[in-house]
Amino acid sequence: MGSITDYRLYPAIQAQPSECAKVLSSAQPFDQAASLLSGATRVWTVGIGTSFNAANAAAWMLRAAGLETRALTSSEFVLYPSAADGDAVLLFAHTGRKTYSGHALALCVERGIPVVLITKVETEFDLDALPETVTVLHTTTQDPSAMYTVSHTAAMSAAARIADAVSPGSLGDIGAIPSALQSALELKDDVRDLAAEWASGAIIALGGGPLLAAAEEAHIKIAEGSRRAIRHQEPESFLHGPAVQIVESDNVLAFCDTTSADRTRAIAQFTADMGCAVAWIAPQSVAGPDPSRQLTLPGLSPELLVIPAVVPAQLLAGHLAANDDINADDFRTDVPTFRTALSKLPL
Repeated sequence: MGSITDYRLYPAIQAQPSECAKVLSSAQPFDQAASLLSGATRVWTVGIGTSFNAANAAAWMLRAAGLETRALTSSEFVLYPSAADGDAVLLFAHTGRKTYSGHALALCVERGIPVVLITKVETEFDLDALPETVTVLHTTTQDPSAMYTVSHTAAMSAAARIADAVSPGSLGDIGAIPSALQSALELKDDVRDLAAEWASGAIIALGGGPLLAAAEEAHIKIAEGSRRAIRHQEPESFLHGPAVQIVESDNVLAFCDTTSADRTRAIAQFTADMGCAVAWIAPQSVAGPDPSRQLTLPGLSPELLVIPAVVPAQLLAGHLAANDDINADDFRTDVPTFRTALSKLPL
């Protein structure tokens, strides 16, 4: 059995409060980005993988700021183009080398669609070749692990700053994001113990509204980091069908905010009554089902809560991987058959 501290992802997780604080205070063209998106008839938030989860979270933030917004994966955006004259795009692409992120940006440039591009420092996009219709915002340096963590929370923090520039105060206090991330990191011992308790069994991540993006991110992080069986769903959709599949050995990771508290709690209670172990990730004011392990988050708006909410999932993925001696950093490239097969299919 290893330790989460053995992974490159661990210092990246720990760096999230300071790196997000840098994004929130950086002298970048956030006002220009806000003006561009505010002037659009409709905003598309676009990304793939973890970047789509950031896009989904950003859509909720921009809607809270009063903008007509819809999230799409970058492949959907390219293959089923829906952007029309007057629209704008908020594109999340950490590295600048993913296939459909590049195609999405190229499509926007070709059609003259204004873009706000959120990408890493020293991105692999050729920024000098981009037209004035593209506004670039930087997050952090290259995430050191294949299990992206700090780049994700930094991207969501950038989106929160844009939304706050569109409509100041619409999300609450965005300045509270770094301290909220620090509070989430202080759950490390609880999450370590949770990982030991969840040594076996499949995992179900539930989250409603903005916190569906946290459940989606938990799915990606735990799947790619620890390779444990996991799925995610919006709680009500889970109840209407997939709930019939649950068994006593399942473990439920429930993300909840004040808006969705009553129904999410009732559905999580149903899983507990079926014998499932439940971990409840929510503000202190939102009590979980009985019994459940409480992982308490700061009291932020639902749109901002998604940022610290992903931290327990990141830590859980790392601990589960360490407990099973899985390499959490390298996207299963330590398995020759997987590495060979993946080499034929560029990401």
